Amino acid sequence: MKSFYKYYGILYFVILILIISLGMMYLDKLGFITSAKLTPNSVIPDTTKPVTDLPVVKGSVTPPIDVNKESISTPDKISKGKTLFETTCTACHGNEGKGDGVAGKTLNPPPRNFTVLTGWKNGPKISQMFKTLQEGIPNSGMASFSNIPVEDRFCLIHYIRTFNPDYPKDSPEDLKTLDVQYSLSAGIKQPNQIPVTRATNIIIRENEPKNNKIKNIVLKIQNDKTNRGAELFRLITPDIHKAITSLLSYQKWNENETQFVNFIEVNPDIKGFKANAVFLPKEELTQVFQYLKNLLTQ
Repeated sequence: MKSFYKYYGILYFVILILIISLGMMYLDKLGFITSAKLTPNSVIPDTTKPVTDLPVVKGSVTPPIDVNKESISTPDKISKGKTLFETTCTACHGNEGKGDGVAGKTLNPPPRNFTVLTGWKNGPKISQMFKTLQEGIPNSGMASFSNIPVEDRFCLIHYIRTFNPDYPKDSPEDLKTLDVQYSLSAGIKQPNQIPVTRATNIIIRENEPKNNKIKNIVLKIQNDKTNRGAELFRLITPDIHKAITSLLSYQKWNENETQFVNFIEVNPDIKGFKANAVFLPKEELTQVFQYLKNLLTQ
């Protein structure tokens, strides 16, 4: 029995030494272990690099489209539509048009199942499907495909309609309405496109006279220390520039005091006024009204 305890004691010390050795090894490798588990630094986009702007594109008018002719399906149109569908639509609608594409699995509502003819937002007629391609469907994953040429959109529609033999036909009135709605037989006018920076500069230049006028008015109000109307106006607006801009944008306020009060009591903070602006005594409101009317109609 004593020999048993003797060996048990030796075994205990051996295990203890082994545990200590493993612990020391772990501490020695701790830097390497934790470095392998650290999350890599997020890549922060370089916002200092210039962003490519829109190119200049001259406006044009697309050739007139014979809607009645384009609404008739042909093997060539279906073949072209199939190619367009495979490159444009399968990610969401799936190869067989059942709405089971890989990208469509995350969409809510899910993509349209073209083999089922119920529950369509705009409808399954050719004219209605064209409307969907032209405008898209708000609050869904269906974007507008108005960038695709009109003839190609008809080809795409003809191919989609092969997923079910019972797609409804369009009446002559349906096709006429479609033609008128989108000016297809007259040709669709594509507007000019200019870079965003150039468009922004044009807007700034066009608004410069108005902005200068507002700045001059604001300076007059800020520097007017003798007129009681100016003093009262400064008391009821935390943002003189916004208030003056609002008043210049809606000229009806200066018809009478009632119109003035009605104007500033609706969403006063948005218009640059304090919420309690209309609670001035009537005599003081009259002074503010007359001051602003004289100032802004000069």
